[in-house]
Amino acid sequence: MQAYSTAYAAGNDSAMPARGGRESLLRPIVMRLQSLADTRPRAYLLLAAGFVSIGYCCLLVFPWLVFAGGSGIHAAVSDSRAVAWIPVLLWSVVAAVSALASYRIIRFRPALPSGIPLDRAAVPALFQLVAEQCRHYRRIRIDRIVLTGDFAIDILKTPVCALPVWSTSTLIIGLPLIRCLSVDRFQCLLARRLGQCSKRYNRLENWLNQLRDSWPLYCDRANDPGFGFQPVRWLFRGYAPLYNALTVPAARLDELAADGYAMELYSDEQVLDAITTEMVCRTYLAEKYWPVIHTLPASRQRVIGRLHTCMVSVLRAGLRDDRDEQWLAQTLSAEPRWDDPLPALATRVDNIGHRQPCMGTLEFESAARAYLGTLTDRLPGTLDSRRARDDSRLQQRRDRRLRLTRLVQRLTDRVKNRARDAVFPRRHAGNPPAH
Repeated sequence: MQAYSTAYAAGNDSAMPARGGRESLLRPIVMRLQSLADTRPRAYLLLAAGFVSIGYCCLLVFPWLVFAGGSGIHAAVSDSRAVAWIPVLLWSVVAAVSALASYRIIRFRPALPSGIPLDRAAVPALFQLVAEQCRHYRRIRIDRIVLTGDFAIDILKTPVCALPVWSTSTLIIGLPLIRCLSVDRFQCLLARRLGQCSKRYNRLENWLNQLRDSWPLYCDRANDPGFGFQPVRWLFRGYAPLYNALTVPAARLDELAADGYAMELYSDEQVLDAITTEMVCRTYLAEKYWPVIHTLPASRQRVIGRLHTCMVSVLRAGLRDDRDEQWLAQTLSAEPRWDDPLPALATRVDNIGHRQPCMGTLEFESAARAYLGTLTDRLPGTLDSRRARDDSRLQQRRDRRLRLTRLVQRLTDRVKNRARDAVFPRRHAGNPPAH
């Protein structure tokens, strides 16, 4: 699934943090895995499923170390000749750290995706649409629906316990997306996501794809359950980006399966128009909208970034007349980034049995009026105030981290100076007294 919050901040759909040296290392590996997934998808999926076990081992290694530490201590003190105190001390430290980390893992409860939660009484038409499509696909349950300021529609599964086995399903609907697309296009994109998570014939691909959103939760400071969880966070700080890179082909296979699910409820022409329009809008935002936002001063970025109507206006102005054909041709010829979970538009068009994409104009009568009603005019202000609070909390967190870093630096410098003075005492002025 797409990491919608990171995509909104970065200006693209990929949530991969790999940059610089990590990118040069992972890119050829991902390209080879993509070739394997294209030619032998079953072999690739089995390989990726084996890599999932490393994530579970990162969580289960700490309870195992508790028992290993107890066994090591017992073996060290059971020697009848002499007690080996150094192994006892080492195993005691390992057991204590692992026991605390295990306790924190048990207490781990990641936060649900942020946004404006919607109530059935406020938007009955939207809940009725979701319920009808869920009945068709079956084996899919939506626990909550939230609106965000992103151009995205996604379903995120948040673990409810230490292991990502049981989860809460959250349907993420971006306000710019539902305000920009027509009713038919929005229904097709919603059917894609619901069918994708039904896992009727993409069980392994969807499981691998969902974990792309679950593993990063364990290295997010916002989900830290308390002191002692740091070893777990350090492990997943290295494992989560690596897993997301190696499962890019699995995510693309899952997205292709989602396009097939949408054709169960809608015609292939409707699905073709919906996925083409979505990808052209994403390309335009990535090429025109976000580069302008990123070149503005920080204060101005916060203002424009909170005006969600601005994104819709920019899309409608930039894709009108004959410019939509220009951007359609550019999207069709573009190759996806090596870490982008979305396949190329040409691949998706061929996957649903067509040769050329098709895109109509962006209609002014959007799906927001049909499914959000009068909330459409009030929601941008609510999102603005919510994002302002989030920006304020983020800035406060950064300030506290900066103060803590400076304090640690001062203490480190003081310890270094005292150690240097103890080893190399300063010479006092004058000659030493004669003995």
